[in-house]
Amino acid sequence: MAVVFHGPKLRDQRRLAGLSAAELAAQLGRSESAIWAYETGRMQPPLSVAAAAASALELPLEALLHDDPLAVAA
Repeated sequence: MAVVFHGPKLRDQRRLAGLSAAELAAQLGRSESAIWAYETGRMQPPLSVAAAAASALELPLEALLHDDPLAVAA
């Protein structure tokens, strides 16, 4: 089982923080469409971006991760 980024958690935590996707994108130096792609699971962010997102939301990185039994560990 591998631990992977969980996009819906990012979306939920971003909304709880009162940030728009555009605002978070600006903080992370990414496009708004990239944030949406992370949130919907169409793209996995690089670890550095995932960590920066967690920091911007004042969360530990682990809050944006989950166990995925179907993912292959690297």
